[in-house]
Amino acid sequence: MAPTVSGVLAILAAIGAGGALVGVAAAARRSLTPGYSPEYDISPLVVTDEEIEFKSTKRTCTPGIFGLHLLGKDEPAIIGPVIARTEHVVRRRLLRKPASLSTKSKCRWSGIVASTPGSPFRNVEIPTSLGPAPAWFVEGDSNEWAIHVHGQGSDRRQTLRGVATATALGLNSLIISYRNDGKGPRSTDGLSHLGESEWHDLDDALHFIAARGATQCIVFGWSLGATLAMNTLQRSGISSMIAGIVMVAPVLSWEAALRSNANHQGWPRVLGTSVTLLLGLPGISRLVGLSEPLNIRKADAARLEGPLRTPILILHNVNDWSVPFETSRQFAQRRGPGVELVEFDCSGHTQEWNSDPIRWDLAVRRWYGGLLQTDTAGDTSKATAGEL
Repeated sequence: MAPTVSGVLAILAAIGAGGALVGVAAAARRSLTPGYSPEYDISPLVVTDEEIEFKSTKRTCTPGIFGLHLLGKDEPAIIGPVIARTEHVVRRRLLRKPASLSTKSKCRWSGIVASTPGSPFRNVEIPTSLGPAPAWFVEGDSNEWAIHVHGQGSDRRQTLRGVATATALGLNSLIISYRNDGKGPRSTDGLSHLGESEWHDLDDALHFIAARGATQCIVFGWSLGATLAMNTLQRSGISSMIAGIVMVAPVLSWEAALRSNANHQGWPRVLGTSVTLLLGLPGISRLVGLSEPLNIRKADAARLEGPLRTPILILHNVNDWSVPFETSRQFAQRRGPGVELVEFDCSGHTQEWNSDPIRWDLAVRRWYGGLLQTDTAGDTSKATAGEL
């Protein structure tokens, strides 16, 4: 169904607020903001070489492994399992302690646990239509490749949890940036297009590795990164290079995600639908600063219903309020045996690895092993760090 002015007006009338259009435009603008300003609102109560204590909150008591990022510092502390907790204080393992970490540090909690790849890496630049996009290259021990794509509001560091597994599998890893993510080139409007233009940068990354001898690759897509992977699979002229996709908390339907986020913020779910429609209207989309309309419903339908012959692994948290798990479940059910869904029971968006890194790693290894058994493609030529 194409977006129509009457459809948007009907939804605005259902919301019933006199300033509904202004409110919807503001919500649309927020949904297109590529990054965010994190709050450094945590300070440790006690720090030793092996343990750390915090005030008990939902975040600091969450089971798993997390990053504690210090204001003005690059390398985060790594926070391990809970040792003990009371109503007011939680004590956890301190798996990595930066020299500057103290009770005076201003910190923020994150699923990101590293600032650069753990293996030796090289900085490279991928040519795109908007200019060079910085990337990291980690050389593997095989002829196979992986491209890692982060989500909205994050950066390349988000994907490093998956890079470790890819490296263990012997894959050459290209960890990319893309337009408007803070490292990649800037578009005219500087906004996120929810995958509708960003996929071109992943397409350019495919051409980049193809020029270096690659014939196939696995795409690891996190949240919006999974949107880019699906869009590239369906639209790229060299999509046959994509031998499989690992999706972490994937945005397969932006309308479903926007409805879920509206509900979480205490707004009617219908606000998410109205934002979806508004973004597709040439006149109204200019209110939010878009250089061109985004037909989100058409793109959602293509991802959910279009032809699919590429194996996919989905790793998703059943409690994800930002990107609803139910969309991943429905996608897997519709697609049949070509899609494997691994459920995690944790809190937070894209924190499946953090909740159980061993299970996450084993799920990817098992899936990739099955992919190799059914792969009939020819040999690829290995690119070396010197060639990059």
